[in-house]
Amino acid sequence: MPENASVKNVKSVTRWTPNPAPSSNENLSDYLFRELNRLSDVVFNLDVMSLGQTNVQPQKPRDGDIRYADGTNWNPGSGQGVYIYIDDGTPAWTKL
Repeated sequence: MPENASVKNVKSVTRWTPNPAPSSNENLSDYLFRELNRLSDVVFNLDVMSLGQTNVQPQKPRDGDIRYADGTNWNPGSGQGVYIYIDDGTPAWTKL
């Protein structure tokens, strides 16, 4: 990638929580359409193992969590890259 090329930021969706259901049945089909599209994005990202760039440390990391750190706003220790959180008594992010 050329030095002056902009980085393409892609919204990565890895979790789905349903939005509140409509109060009337006449809006139900639009609601279901939007929710199924949102759910499809999550399934797609899981299927292709797409990791969106993260610029803040997760609040409550769990053993085995994997994140793509931007290396600037959030640098777990070795710059930009993919890290795994390992809690073996001394919890830490390890670059893969």
